[in-house]
Amino acid sequence: MWLHISRWAGHTASRDLTGKKKSSDGEKLRKGSALAVASSLPRVLVEWQQFGSRFWQWTQGTMLTARLRLRRQYLRLRSQLLALRYGPLSEQSSFRASSVRSSRTTLDRMEDFEEDPRAQGARGHRRSVSRGSYQLQAQMNRAVYDERPPGSLVPTSVAEASRAMAGDTTLSENYAFAGMHHIFDQHVDSAVPRLQFANDDKHLLACCSLDGTLSIMTLSPPPASVKVTLKGHGGPVTDFAWSLSNDIIVSTSLDGTLRIWNTEDGRCIREVRDPESSELLCCTFQPMNNNLTVVGNSKHHLQVVNISTGKKVKGGSSKLTGRVLSLSFDAPGRILWAGDDRGSIFSFLFDMATGKLTKAKRLVVNEGSSICSISARSWISREARDPSLLVNACVNKLLLYRVVDNEGTLQLKRSFPIQHGSQLVHSIFCPLMSFRQGACVVTGSEDACVYFFDVERNTKAIVNKLQGHGGPVLDVSFNCDESLLASADSTGMVIIWRREQK
Repeated sequence: MWLHISRWAGHTASRDLTGKKKSSDGEKLRKGSALAVASSLPRVLVEWQQFGSRFWQWTQGTMLTARLRLRRQYLRLRSQLLALRYGPLSEQSSFRASSVRSSRTTLDRMEDFEEDPRAQGARGHRRSVSRGSYQLQAQMNRAVYDERPPGSLVPTSVAEASRAMAGDTTLSENYAFAGMHHIFDQHVDSAVPRLQFANDDKHLLACCSLDGTLSIMTLSPPPASVKVTLKGHGGPVTDFAWSLSNDIIVSTSLDGTLRIWNTEDGRCIREVRDPESSELLCCTFQPMNNNLTVVGNSKHHLQVVNISTGKKVKGGSSKLTGRVLSLSFDAPGRILWAGDDRGSIFSFLFDMATGKLTKAKRLVVNEGSSICSISARSWISREARDPSLLVNACVNKLLLYRVVDNEGTLQLKRSFPIQHGSQLVHSIFCPLMSFRQGACVVTGSEDACVYFFDVERNTKAIVNKLQGHGGPVLDVSFNCDESLLASADSTGMVIIWRREQK
């Protein structure tokens, strides 16, 4: 630009007899004007850049506002469509028959998927199942019920009184859902990686979000609402846990801090910073001593922390082979399992008196796969004694392990096909001890569905499938009486499902 201006200012210059350039008065005036223009251009350019920056900010703000408005409208329309499918809260409609049909046809597709786990887009054949054929299948299942092998997860034939109390319904009928109770969207556009109902509470629920906050929600009295928002983390919140009395929540974040919250007023009681300044990825309370919390970080370390003092427990640390993604204690709190992003599950013996961790066993589920969810369940019953571990491991399967000794050694019992290759998907055991035929587990999936599996059924294990999410379902949670199920996805939506009343 400046070269062009200089040429424009001097292209009319003439030469005198000596050969030197000679300019007339008019030419000098034009040259002076050009120089004045040249000197003013930097100021104009700066103003133009400032205007462009302000215009860009304005357009971005306008686009964000419009996007949020469209997102709200989308969620409202989605809620209406889901209500049309599953029925509004006021309707006493039955979803039982469609639950049975969907579980049967879905299983056909999932069995095809299991044959080739990489063919996630493969479509299986569909078939309709009549009510009569379903009842015949139920009779066949009841016929083989008394032939359960030792170590079964469900009561044996001697538990006649228990089965009589549970009634003669099957799992497909027992876990049929009548519709939605509520949809929460306060974390819109940010994934909700974890959610959990409070202990022994039907209506109190919490979730964490990658937007850096946590929400405590109440479902009763209606309407359902956000009770309090927990703010303070400087990065995405990765995990949280309720204390046994529900008065405290601990949370971990990529900002490298463990925070202890008062659940009544949302106040942060204490902040514990990771000594390695690493990202904190998971946490869990010691079930027999809620003063102690176990935390896993991105530098492969596991640490026991005393939340009353904010200090780590001496001898309460260990190292895994990868980033620590998941933790779970057995019910007595004597064994801790930890999973990492290298495909390994470690078991640790926990010293109740000192808080010391002793590494016991290691199981490589699949080299390089992330163990993103571990859920332990001790089926403490006279008829069913088989402590188990439910695992999501990014291998397109939900894995069920049997705990075979007091050191936490695992033996694979069953696997169930789901779409799960990369997301941090979680699963749960149903909280109530089931005395009816079969035992049920629930898992999220990357195909935006919630699946219910009967762990005792050798074929066609899917008993129900819930659809309604707009992205991969990352976590699921039942309330204490199983009347409500909550599910969260990667788009920030939390759906509360209402189970059909029997």
